[in-house]
Amino acid sequence: MRLLACLLLLPFALAGCNRGDPVRPATPHVASSATATLGDAVVHASAVAMADLNPAVAGNYGIASGQPGLLLLVTVRDAAGDAQDAGDLRLRATATPLGEVARTLELRRIQTGGLTDYVGEVRVAPPANVQFRVEAIRGGARAQMAFNAELQRR
Repeated sequence: MRLLACLLLLPFALAGCNRGDPVRPATPHVASSATATLGDAVVHASAVAMADLNPAVAGNYGIASGQPGLLLLVTVRDAAGDAQDAGDLRLRATATPLGEVARTLELRRIQTGGLTDYVGEVRVAPPANVQFRVEAIRGGARAQMAFNAELQRR
């Protein structure tokens, strides 16, 4: 009797799980930036499509606007997001487009409005998925950051 009651209630219990919402497949989260703390410095690495940069920003970073590829931007700030002296910070970065070998990136130090940024360019044609790895060393502390960025067709 108890088994029969459970079987009769089972469809109602299962129907309540969905609540009428359409079932959506899980989508993987791909980080497009990474952050590390080295002492009192916060190092943040991110990537942006170079074609998305406005001419003024592209000019500040020493690249021509509208170029194909990704710009790796590494910033150095304090915990509040204010200017932080980079001091003896050393950076190494690689970019690995899907299906290709890792490329070592040359990072240029840029001073803008009292802030220290480092930029590197990855020339890839869309569509592309690029894995970035950044190693930061400062005052004996070391941090590794890794993230992926996608470059879509326009």
